[in-house]
Amino acid sequence: MGERDLVVGVDLGGTHTYAGVIDVRGEVLIKKETDIDLSEDADTIIRNSIIPTIKSAIDDNPFLAGDIRAIGIGIPGNHDSKRGICFFSPNFKWRDVYVTPPIQKALKIPVYMLNDVRCAALGEKHFGAGRDINNFVCVAIGTGIGGGVVAGGKLILGDCEAAGEIGHTTVDPNGHLCGCGNYGCMEAMASGPNIARRGQEAMKNNKTTKLWEMVDDISEVSAYTLFKAAKEGDKLALKVWEDTGIYLGIGFANIIHTVNPERFIIGGRVAGAMEFFLPALRAEINKRARMVPPDSVELVNAELEENAGMIGAAALAFEKIGVF
Repeated sequence: MGERDLVVGVDLGGTHTYAGVIDVRGEVLIKKETDIDLSEDADTIIRNSIIPTIKSAIDDNPFLAGDIRAIGIGIPGNHDSKRGICFFSPNFKWRDVYVTPPIQKALKIPVYMLNDVRCAALGEKHFGAGRDINNFVCVAIGTGIGGGVVAGGKLILGDCEAAGEIGHTTVDPNGHLCGCGNYGCMEAMASGPNIARRGQEAMKNNKTTKLWEMVDDISEVSAYTLFKAAKEGDKLALKVWEDTGIYLGIGFANIIHTVNPERFIIGGRVAGAMEFFLPALRAEINKRARMVPPDSVELVNAELEENAGMIGAAALAFEKIGVF
């Protein structure tokens, strides 16, 4: 591992492409971003957003360009990473899109891709809250709920790279319809939009909650609104967050019995409200995970923050070229 080993980490968000030149310490040396127009088809987005953003990051400092050994890309969805195909990405509505071949052809640098939260798990493994342990589960709670499982120091992908889709484990068989088509998934009950949905439903029968003072219309209530109301001690908001912890705890207990992690690393925007759902999450785990000692599994915040997507994709690239 050399000090001049550099890679480009690329994070495809819902509205932007982020690309960063990153070193072996996980430091972002150069960062670029470009808007994504979701009305465009996949080939156009790759040609007009992804490739130019990567090229801009590489060209920003010509003294570093010669040291860039690979490109890693994190993309939401299901993939065949060996062939560089995105089978389905809900954010972009992509199906059977060849992602890495056109980028590699244009930039003449090896390109690797993986699900974005699996990349985040690699980032935490090498640079964050998982760097000192061999068995952990990385969970990202935001618009959806995704995950990455590290066991024996290795990221587990499974037969078709679906290992870690913990957001689609069932936590309430009579629960809300999920975007995947199942009912009662962890994502359908405890992701940001569904936390908001449960808050909105509870408001209909509660005219005293502070939430009515915070919005002009019930449809404006979001997970962040519920967070602010909880900060003010609002009972309805606190109950919504407690229920969120219960749903997550049911799912986490199932994962504990399946892979026996030492630690859950919790990231994503909803993790900012962890103070309000953590006690119920811990209590539900202790209630249900009966085959492990109580409190044996740590629950911690992810350490990589706004650049987590890029750094995770960089960790993938470093692993692929044998630097790690």
